[in-house]
Amino acid sequence: MADRQPHLNSNFYGPAVPPPSKSRRGRRILCTILMVAIGLIVGAGILLLILGLVYSPHKLVFNVSSARLTQFNLTTTSSNQLHYSLALNVTIRNPNKRYRVYYDYNEMAVLYKNQRLATQWLPSFFQETKSTVVVSPNNFDGQKLMFLTSDEHVEFNAEKANGIYSIDVKFFFRLRMKSGQVVLKFKPKVYCGLKVPLGSDIDPKSISLFSNTDCDFSF
Repeated sequence: MADRQPHLNSNFYGPAVPPPSKSRRGRRILCTILMVAIGLIVGAGILLLILGLVYSPHKLVFNVSSARLTQFNLTTTSSNQLHYSLALNVTIRNPNKRYRVYYDYNEMAVLYKNQRLATQWLPSFFQETKSTVVVSPNNFDGQKLMFLTSDEHVEFNAEKANGIYSIDVKFFFRLRMKSGQVVLKFKPKVYCGLKVPLGSDIDPKSISLFSNTDCDFSF
């Protein structure tokens, strides 16, 4: 005869379920905190990416639109003095539709064979969005004691024979780009490698022979 199961009345619910341990509750809280933190980090990253795409400025565009070299004579007999006279016009294009540009510090240098011939500090100025300005510094006139290697002397004589000289122009700026309450500060550098024909003050061809030269801009 099969064993009879004991009768369970309505008040019997089985063994009591133990409450969750403190360690399990702690792990759940920690996981929740980590998930919230990860969500905040991802959200902040997406927001910064969007703001960067919206407010990231375009590079300013520099080119030397005209250059006139009326003297470039190196006295190699004893003093190695380079006598020069150079006039330049520089065009600056601000392609940004959001940012106005404030040029607070503007240093302009002319170099030959990596030796600085002269420096000018241009006055501060302001540039509107989507605009172009032309900078016309004073002529670079003077003389400079040069220390050229034998190879550089050969290069100078070749340029003298061709009537076209390799002259470098560099800019060093401290500027602000402003859009509403957003203000970005930069210290960009600009390099312009020029090929300038030697002419004279009364020869208009000395300007027409010069080719408009784009410059390298780096933040």
